[in-house]
Amino acid sequence: MNRRSFLAVAGSGSLAIVAGCLDDIGIGGTNSDGDENTDRDESGYETQTFVGKEVPLVPVDEAYEWYENEEARFVDTRGMGQYDAGHIPGAVYSPAVGGDGTDPTDEWAHDTRIVTYCGCPHTLAGQRAAELKSEGFENVYAIDEGYGGWEDAEYPTERNDQNADVETHAIEGEADASNAGEYVDISTLEGSNYEVATIQPDGTYETEIRFPDVTAETELIVEAPDYTVEGTLEEFTSEPVTADS
Repeated sequence: MNRRSFLAVAGSGSLAIVAGCLDDIGIGGTNSDGDENTDRDESGYETQTFVGKEVPLVPVDEAYEWYENEEARFVDTRGMGQYDAGHIPGAVYSPAVGGDGTDPTDEWAHDTRIVTYCGCPHTLAGQRAAELKSEGFENVYAIDEGYGGWEDAEYPTERNDQNADVETHAIEGEADASNAGEYVDISTLEGSNYEVATIQPDGTYETEIRFPDVTAETELIVEAPDYTVEGTLEEFTSEPVTADS
């Protein structure tokens, strides 16, 4: 399906890295030696439902084993700015929101083991995983701890923007409790960086954002089901976001 735009990573060298990693993994669920991927008891994985699909949440250390053994393909579901600032080596850019056109996963066999990830820590990844399952992919997972967990474990990363400065900022807010289970989108105004938060039964929500090169004065937009507000990073991190912010 040509539903998402594959925004090429900067520079032909980066594209070669991605293509090389994908060739090594093998489309049909095999590793670079042509052996079948290692069987693993995955019945104990926690699952979460996204867009009507149950998605298993793989622990970051087990996702790393798949990475090391070339037993999975990785999908970055965040914004292009975040992808450029740092991603798992070989991961393709396939955003959970904002994509339109040809997606790199369109050419993959449906028995390919796919691991999605985001930074919130797994809501965007879960949404994209659910979409992939709806498209017929049989073995799709989301990293439970997200990209932040991968970085915290000091697993390999690479970046297209060598000068990007990334810091973690916590954002909390409150929406109408009738929207519990729905999502709040948080993004920079130009849309190159975004994360989401899940509304809790009491209407509150919280998430951590790792947007590159933002300052206290960077303008953000917060879109909840019942309101949309714009403000600076400083404003949104100094007190809970509400419809009156």
